[in-house]
Amino acid sequence: MDWQILAIWLITGVTLYYFLRSEKQRKHAMLEARARHFATAPAYRHRAAGTVSTPPAYVPMGLSPSDRMFLQSLARTARQKD
Repeated sequence: MDWQILAIWLITGVTLYYFLRSEKQRKHAMLEARARHFATAPAYRHRAAGTVSTPPAYVPMGLSPSDRMFLQSLARTARQKD
């Protein structure tokens, strides 16, 4: 009876050892695959500084006439309510 319990614990220990080892290998392989993707994918390649286009220049437009009329009427009604 004692040797059976010892055999059960031995089998359990060996099973846990191989399971944890295979999980570690699986995670390592997954990490290598991700690193390979980021190292070789076109989206992550280095681009020279000259290839990036400059943003368009900011041109202030101001308020449109309809926006100005709306804000003036809003201000007028706010003064009348006070």
